[in-house]
Amino acid sequence: MVPGRTADEIDGLRRALSSAEIGRIGPHVTLVPPVNVGDDDLPAACDLIREAAAAFPPLRLELGPASSFLPRNPVCYLAVSGEQRFVEALSRLAGLLRSGPLAVPASRQQLAFVPHVTINQHMASERIAPAVAALDGYRAPVVFEGVTLLEFVETERRWHGLFEAPFLQGAVVGRGGVEIELSLSDRLDPVAAEWSRQAWGEYELGQFGPGARPDEPFAITARVAAELAGVAEGEIRGPVCRLARLMVGAQWRGAGVGTQLLRAIEHHAVERGCERVRLEALVGSRAEGFYGGRGYESVVRLPRWRQERDFVVMERSL
Repeated sequence: MVPGRTADEIDGLRRALSSAEIGRIGPHVTLVPPVNVGDDDLPAACDLIREAAAAFPPLRLELGPASSFLPRNPVCYLAVSGEQRFVEALSRLAGLLRSGPLAVPASRQQLAFVPHVTINQHMASERIAPAVAALDGYRAPVVFEGVTLLEFVETERRWHGLFEAPFLQGAVVGRGGVEIELSLSDRLDPVAAEWSRQAWGEYELGQFGPGARPDEPFAITARVAAELAGVAEGEIRGPVCRLARLMVGAQWRGAGVGTQLLRAIEHHAVERGCERVRLEALVGSRAEGFYGGRGYESVVRLPRWRQERDFVVMERSL
């Protein structure tokens, strides 16, 4: 995935060229074209990506200028270039990944690997040449830090990040005793996530007994005339309903949307057998006043809870 501000910049180019992919998939260099991977093969796919990525350093490359795949395909893209060693490493990485559970079926047309970042996948042919000319001077240096496995969610028609593998081996600590490899990523891979879920369930069973209820996440969406106006998210934790986030669009503040969301949360909490709703609010903020005016009381202060700012835990009995 293209990192940071460069991704935002490329999204601007995609928007200017009327790309339909904005919001469906972030700017990226495709190493393996879309393939079907069964649930049983997902752990092996993650292992393959992890092992392949561990053999490469971060890749310092350059994006641009614009080009196209005409006349074969009406695709406008940014070329990927840079030092030969990094470009060759990118090609070797793609070759390593196109195997095992990520192998492209033999029945599919095999195309040569051309590293690129797509900016419009289905562009009117007559518009491509002017776009390529206009972006002839575009260059963006980037450093890719790892490989991301994307999953297409059919119900949303979007690609979501499922697993990330950093380049180079994770740090190994504890030499002389048990050697432990530590790797940092934005999220757990599917195998680790399932292990964490089971381990946490066993921990809760030991701590709270067999009668303990598992956490139950919830999300409530508010719309006005089909327009998204606000959302609320949280989880049921036994007798406590924790409100993690409540947001109302700027144009709907003061119209009662937040109050109705809060009441819907409380109603859901009662239905799930909760005794109280709990939340955190920034001290002195509008949110603290909002909840205080609706029956919530401060029970404990949290010094430097976020961004070095004090928060307060608030509760309301149901």
